Amino acid sequence: MNGVDRKALGWPAAATLIAAMIGAAVTTFALAISPSEQRSHANGGRYATSREIGEVEARLEALEVSSRQMRTELRGDIKDLRTLLQQLLQKN
Repeated sequence: MNGVDRKALGWPAAATLIAAMIGAAVTTFALAISPSEQRSHANGGRYATSREIGEVEARLEALEVSSRQMRTELRGDIKDLRTLLQQLLQKN
């Protein structure tokens, strides 16, 4: 596991994996017992799904750009704060 001890993962990782497996099993079961009308609607929605994926990708890209910009601004603010604190400490 890429040099990570299995015991280091602990209960949060195990609980997440178990929840994902249960969710996948329940989804598979729900799709298997759903009426055929809903299945045909789901199959016809592939174009909408790919469009939505494109929209999500665009939003994620915008979030990445804005987070980079915020990190840059935060670094500048931290530098300004350090300078201000050094000035205040030198006066006292």
